[in-house]
Amino acid sequence: MGWEIAANIAEVVTSISLVVAIIQLIREKGNENTSAFFYLHQYLSQEQFSIARKKVRTELFKKDYTTWTEEDREQANRVCASYDQAGILISGGVINPKTARGFLSSSWGRSIIDQYECLHAFLDDKQTPSQTGKEFFHHFTWLYLQAKKYQGDKI
Repeated sequence: MGWEIAANIAEVVTSISLVVAIIQLIREKGNENTSAFFYLHQYLSQEQFSIARKKVRTELFKKDYTTWTEEDREQANRVCASYDQAGILISGGVINPKTARGFLSSSWGRSIIDQYECLHAFLDDKQTPSQTGKEFFHHFTWLYLQAKKYQGDKI
């Protein structure tokens, strides 16, 4: 009888330990997601990217692409590269789907759409000897399509 009680106690302790381990794992995953989202937000909020996005939405969308300067192209490249990085993080699952939906439903999603559409000529042009901007920055293109899904009712 003593062994039965000990076995039952061991079973209960094991079950409790398993539940605690699962809770800790869930919390760790949540913390990883929060960290990844914070990184993405901090990354996109850098001054160099903010300045580039402002130039695209206030100046470049009005200019004929054939008149863009090298500085204009550098700012466009900065926007594309930053949103390409965001697309890599989200498409790679570094940020969980629920947080990604929240991000793409927010003003960031609207910005992704606006910037992509303002940069259509740049993205259609060759950015490497063998690739257009849409091909080279394909994670930005993917991110744009995702943002369109989540911003659809707001457009």
